[in-house]
Amino acid sequence: MTITWAFARKELATWRQDPTLFVFLFAAPLLMQALLSDAFSGITGSAGANQTVPGFTIMFGFYVMMFMGTSHYREHASGAWSLVRTSGLSRGMMAIQLAIPYFVLSAVQMALLIVTGRFLFGGTINGSLLALTVLILAIAWTAISLGLVLVSLTRNVSAMQNLCQLVVLGMGAVGGAVVPVRLMPAWDRPLAPLTPQYWAVDGMKRVLADNGGLSSIVPNIVVLSGWACVLSIIATFAFDPGTQRRVAIR
Repeated sequence: MTITWAFARKELATWRQDPTLFVFLFAAPLLMQALLSDAFSGITGSAGANQTVPGFTIMFGFYVMMFMGTSHYREHASGAWSLVRTSGLSRGMMAIQLAIPYFVLSAVQMALLIVTGRFLFGGTINGSLLALTVLILAIAWTAISLGLVLVSLTRNVSAMQNLCQLVVLGMGAVGGAVVPVRLMPAWDRPLAPLTPQYWAVDGMKRVLADNGGLSSIVPNIVVLSGWACVLSIIATFAFDPGTQRRVAIR
């Protein structure tokens, strides 16, 4: 717990000094909700916020993995990671300590965006709060596990950030975070369920707009947890604490 709290304090200090985190995780999704909620009301025939609030919450929620990766690269640049390696923690525990603050941040970010969307844009919260909580935790676990895999695959911060951008925007668009899947081209619809974002957005819509309870999102939780488990296993084996990671491109 002492080590976990030390990691958390370090990240809190970093977040206070990094305005881009607020922009990507809070300001940008709220701006997109404000711009498109009315437009989606005409397209979908229902409250536009029922698409934009869950959709952009999920789309930008996955950006948390980019900030986690950037923080890890900064630890390498400052020499702090060398101290972590001498702490005696196992490889898996190091990855967990890296992930915990951003897992909490991800869950808080989604909760705040949902509540803000409710009051500013007319989004609904009709379903079970327990179901919503479980879903948010499953989504956060999936996003953080995916972020750990992407960190493990890269060796410089530019490559990591570019890969995160590609995953967030590409998989988010395919998965229905921007436009409802039923309005997408016919060739794209079968691809949507192959992304975790599809199950995240679908589950959130069921809870927020359709009065869904925990039983109604069991398939979503199972798929997201499956993604998270597989990604966590891959990250545990792929994450090498001894790998030198560079903030510079070369």
